[in-house]
Amino acid sequence: MKIFQKKTIFTLIAALILGVGLHFLFSWLPSPITALVSPVRESLWEHLKILLIPLLLSGLYLTHGRGLDGLAPWLLTLPIIGGAMLLLSYLYHVPFQGDGMAFDLILYVVLMVAGFVLAQVLAPLTQRPFLPTLCLLAALAVGWMMIWFTFFPPDMVVFLDLSKHTPTFYILPK
Repeated sequence: MKIFQKKTIFTLIAALILGVGLHFLFSWLPSPITALVSPVRESLWEHLKILLIPLLLSGLYLTHGRGLDGLAPWLLTLPIIGGAMLLLSYLYHVPFQGDGMAFDLILYVVLMVAGFVLAQVLAPLTQRPFLPTLCLLAALAVGWMMIWFTFFPPDMVVFLDLSKHTPTFYILPK
């Protein structure tokens, strides 16, 4: 069995490139709209956007025409891969006080590939009754938290700008 077809490989490459572009979008075009899809500051939480948005768009593209049943594994992948990114980034940057960009880039690529693989692995498991709806609700909850915490981040370490130790988004730059 082939894990990745050519279409999937090209989509993965496009997702990686899109994520890199999203990383810089807010600094190029600062606005509340771009803040929704691009990291506003260098916080662990804000960097979920560069991973989860390309994964979601990839899932939408690769499962086009298959409805919620086809998209369900991708929706379930979002909170799992997002949680892995938060956990691994937190461990590296906070307790181990790591500061290497190479780690962040490698983690990003590994988690993006893991997201594509995980969606394939979860596909048979998400075909049970009501599971696609639960996957959609989980993805919507993650999306709502990304939007809410962009504008109202709690005072916790995963929401702090690690380069400046400031909250991620209280006031838009002028």
